[in-house]
Formats: sequence, structure tokens, C-alpha cells
Amino acid sequence: MSRVLLAVLALAAGVAGAARLPANLEPFEAEHVCAGRAEVLVRGKTDDALTRNAQETLTKLVASLKLGGGAAYTDCPAWLSYRAQVTGDGNGNTVYAATLSLITPSLGTSALHNLKDDEFPYDGGFEFVTLWSGLGAGTATGAENLAFRLRAELVSQMDDFGNDWKAKH
Repeated sequence: MSRVLLAVLALAAGVAGAARLPANLEPFEAEHVCAGRAEVLVRGKTDDALTRNAQETLTKLVASLKLGGGAAYTDCPAWLSYRAQVTGDGNGNTVYAATLSLITPSLGTSALHNLKDDEFPYDGGFEFVTLWSGLGAGTATGAENLAFRLRAELVSQMDDFGNDWKAKH
């Protein structure tokens, strides 16, 4: 197995596990799901430019699915969040792992059946339940290629989410 592949797998292992669970999307209406935060970490530190690009892309893609109605994510019971971690493999290669997740704060999965009738205001806490997630990893050469690949990864994962969303709605 190549060192690059091993580095990608090691990086991916440190990211929340992927679990495409379309059944968890069923209780939600379009207004219940908003664009959350995007973050890109390069060698453990937030990269402002890559994070800004990821946030803009996430916000546009969520809007294209007609989700959230433009509400702030803290006003929705669930939001899509994107997080990418970028590092090197020790041989000069850039590797990344990216996760798109539908999360909901302070909401136990046993309460999902009541979602259409109840409100779950965000209490500012950071505990959350992951209802749906996808994981992608790869390598990039140079800063421009990294920006392109991270955007492509987000678009691909949002496409997966969109397909699962449409299958349940």
C-alpha cells in the first residue's frame, strides 16, 4: 500500500465516521435543515481563505436544494456542516479528509418521530447528534489544486446528500 494512501487512511480515521443514513432525513421538512458552518484546517489551523470558499459553496448548495429558507443555522433543528482536514504525508504530498454531516444539537435520536410537531431551539451547547454524514479523502498538488479538490469533494458529498434527501421527500 502506498504511503500516500496510508496517510489518507490515517487522516480519515481521525474524522467522524461516515454514515449515510437516508432514513434519518425523513422526519425533516425543508425548513428544518439549514447550512451550518464550514471549516478547513490545514495542519491543525483554520485556513481563512479555504474556509470562506467552503462556506460560500455550502451555503449556495443548501440554497439550491431549497433547504432552510435562508434561516440562520441556529434557528433550524438540523444543519449541514462541512469540515476538511489537510496535512502532509511526510513525502511532500498534500492529503485531505473531508466530512459533510447533518447534525442536530441536543436532540436524541429517539425524539426524531416528534420532530414535525415540536420545536428544538438551539441552546448554545456543542453536543450534537450526527444524523447523516459522508466522508471523502484524497491528495492534492499545490494550493490551487487543493482548493479545487476540496470544493469538488463538497459538491460530491452534497450531491450524495441531495440524492438521499430527494429519495425521502
